[in-house]
Amino acid sequence: MKLRRSKGDGADTPVRRRQQADEQARPSAEDLSNRYAFRRNRTLTGSSSAQVASSNELNAELRSPRAHVHHLTALRRRLLATFAGVILVAFGLYLLLSQLVASATIQMAGIGVLPGDDQAAYHKALDSYYAARPAERLRFLLDERMLLAHIQSDRPEVKSVYVEPGEGIGEASVRLVSRKPIARWNLSGNNQYVDSDGVVFGRNYYNDPGLQIVDNSGIQASSNRLVASNRFLGFVGRVIAKSSANGLSVETVTIPTLTTRQIVLTLKGKTTQYKLSVDRSAGQQVEDIVHIDRYLAAKGLKPGYVDVRISGKAFYK
Repeated sequence: MKLRRSKGDGADTPVRRRQQADEQARPSAEDLSNRYAFRRNRTLTGSSSAQVASSNELNAELRSPRAHVHHLTALRRRLLATFAGVILVAFGLYLLLSQLVASATIQMAGIGVLPGDDQAAYHKALDSYYAARPAERLRFLLDERMLLAHIQSDRPEVKSVYVEPGEGIGEASVRLVSRKPIARWNLSGNNQYVDSDGVVFGRNYYNDPGLQIVDNSGIQASSNRLVASNRFLGFVGRVIAKSSANGLSVETVTIPTLTTRQIVLTLKGKTTQYKLSVDRSAGQQVEDIVHIDRYLAAKGLKPGYVDVRISGKAFYK
């Protein structure tokens, strides 16, 4: 016969079994000691239970498994961000050092080893430029046009300059390009040269040009510097360059008697002399010479001279 338990007797589970279950669920003293270990003079916060949340759980000394995973994830992100920042800073420093011009080697394009005096002169010009503009030692800040103008102020034979990376960190290679002369002028035993741009310079790294300006002006040698002015020699250079561009080859250039503002030139293979004036545009006078040369060739004429000094008119005899 089955006994029925009254409503006031408690749960359906027998008392003995409930006591055993409670004893198994109750943690031992050693477990409590390991779980709730603490440090002296510090307040313990948080909860070690995955079922119980507490305020400021992610910053607590006692963390649940979920909070511990979040903590490790945040720590990993901070470490990765720090590592990436260090890499970026190191890369930036490398770029700056690779752009820095601490020392430079100077070379002249198409020329062998430069003489010691020329090397010293170019280094002095370069150092004085960097001393006035130290920020431009970083190549990406360099104004090459200003550097070229600075060097040309003392060394007009330099046509262009290029600052390129060197072999090591902080080194640079400065490559210079020299002007190539197309005519020369001898003044008291010293040669002056002029290139196709009409620039006059005194240091030539190429062979002397065959075309030499002949001075028949009769002016005293002490006044020759007035004759061989930059404007005069520049005019001669532009005339020769423009003539070559139009298919004409200048054979001789002469300064006539008792004048310092005119020249007489002859073309290669021709006997006709052309008189030109320094006061008139070189390009316009060369254009007149081109048209007159074609006209004379078509007519079979060989005059002794042709005067193109006046715009819109040409006289020949």
